[in-house]
Amino acid sequence: MNESLSDTASPPPSPSRAIASGPVDGVQPDLIADLARDASILGMGMSTRESREVLDFIFEATRSLADEGFTTIAILDSPRVVAEYDRYVIGETVDLEHALDQAWGPWRNAQFRDELIRLRTLNATRPTDDRVRLVGIGASTTVAADYDTVAELLRGVDQQIAEDVEQHLNVIRVAHDGGEHVQRARGLHPGTPFVDLARTARAAALRAPAGPARDQALTILDDIVDYHAHAPGSPQPATAERDDNAGPSETTAPFGGYDMARSERAAAERLLSHHERTKARIVVWEGTAHIAAQPPVALGPMLGTHLRASLGDDYVAVNVGFGRGRIARFDIPAPQAGSVDALLDEGGTARTLIVRTAGLAEAGSLSTRLISGLYDPNADGDNYIELPSLRESFDALVHIPIITPTDSMAAPT
Repeated sequence: MNESLSDTASPPPSPSRAIASGPVDGVQPDLIADLARDASILGMGMSTRESREVLDFIFEATRSLADEGFTTIAILDSPRVVAEYDRYVIGETVDLEHALDQAWGPWRNAQFRDELIRLRTLNATRPTDDRVRLVGIGASTTVAADYDTVAELLRGVDQQIAEDVEQHLNVIRVAHDGGEHVQRARGLHPGTPFVDLARTARAAALRAPAGPARDQALTILDDIVDYHAHAPGSPQPATAERDDNAGPSETTAPFGGYDMARSERAAAERLLSHHERTKARIVVWEGTAHIAAQPPVALGPMLGTHLRASLGDDYVAVNVGFGRGRIARFDIPAPQAGSVDALLDEGGTARTLIVRTAGLAEAGSLSTRLISGLYDPNADGDNYIELPSLRESFDALVHIPIITPTDSMAAPT
């Protein structure tokens, strides 16, 4: 009896078998560019931003994508800060070091600085309407320099009040380095929620003599309070209360607490709005969990989830992971057995797997490691996120066997 094709066809490979046998050797930026040839937005997920090799691949792949028409880079950081990067890369006069001092902590490294310099050089060779641009899709416009501005404004009014305000602000400005939750995890948190210290600083500023300088300082302090009320690691008060001493801006104490679901949805909406308005093809640089097209278990919908829901296959999700190595703070051990990272690390070579074309069978969940500011090598197993479906989470995986630390901003170019 003749057997049908469906009777004789081999079953699709399991994710673990495909990961073990399917990747091509080496990191392959050109394969990522080929995969994204028809895409509108490509997410570049990073297992860590503290590795030179991970960032080098992200940057090289993005330059390859620029040749395919991806001329916008989106970063989940303050739009004010990223607007300065954008002005710099298109050739305007910008104090790049000062701009980077305002960046979200993980981006303050020599590799990122040097890539902005490369993009400026690249743009000098491209037509005006084909230059690589940058856009910030974060919510807050508050930056570290605002704390200095407040103190300077108040010094012209009342030196003692300025010092009082500055004392509180100096404690909480470290949230821009990596988040209040990171301060807690590292045992550096003062105990009082940062939003309360920000409100105390504002109350102190309100005692200054009335006038334009005080009013401007209070307006900035309103934004600083709002930032700390909603930043990662902020507490979750039940209600907002009217502040009868709000002063000229007549604000209320904001509802507080970091709402990840709302933040991720809003970032996606800002990104999609920019895409629709400009028709630009966009590369997003963010962490693994944010980029995954299907939400990791226990996290809920993330940026990439919303992009896939809106764009379908026009959103391509790529993740760049690694085996072992060192970041500035720690040595990182070999990956947990059975994880995506461990499967790709077999053989100890760099590899690229195009998941979208691998024909993977559906299977159970797989985990992948994520190095955040909370990472503790003594609890490495606690730093994995669970992907409910590899096939639905990422379209491509890039594996780097050994990583080394990024360089500090003081390092020579």
